Amino acid sequence: MKRTIIFCLVSLCLSSCGDDDVNKKDSIKGGVYRQISYDLTVPLDLNNDGVFSTNLLEENGAVLSPQQINFSTDNTVIPPYPITTCVDDDGNGHLNEFVCLVVVNYVSPPSYTQNERTVTINNGVVGTLSVDRDTLRFEETLTRDLLNNAPSGGFDNEIAISTYVRE
Repeated sequence: MKRTIIFCLVSLCLSSCGDDDVNKKDSIKGGVYRQISYDLTVPLDLNNDGVFSTNLLEENGAVLSPQQINFSTDNTVIPPYPITTCVDDDGNGHLNEFVCLVVVNYVSPPSYTQNERTVTINNGVVGTLSVDRDTLRFEETLTRDLLNNAPSGGFDNEIAISTYVRE
């Protein structure tokens, strides 16, 4: 009888600890997510090396590094920077098109909200969390920088899926 009571108490303690971990993991508040892929539906060769890829982190690793998202406890966020295409002139009339970041200097950081598995940053950028809350995906539209619109090839408003994992 005593063994049964002790076993029940130990089981109860262990199960209550597990529930606390699950509840903490349901929220992204205070979490950091690191980008692991930036996938397009159409393979591109943005760095003109002759190799086409659908994952921009593989295609353009020298220019585009994985980003991270920091969800602070006060509901502000340091989000990923916007992506656009840029053109580099090598001085000999040869233009190279590549993806670049548009760095935004925030006067105050944007805010975020979480509703179950939906994460919204400043009511414009919407992401979806996996069931276990470890993966966050955003569907984004890559745009061409209007000042750097040459060469004419490449893409126009291509949809990209950016995937992040919890650190």
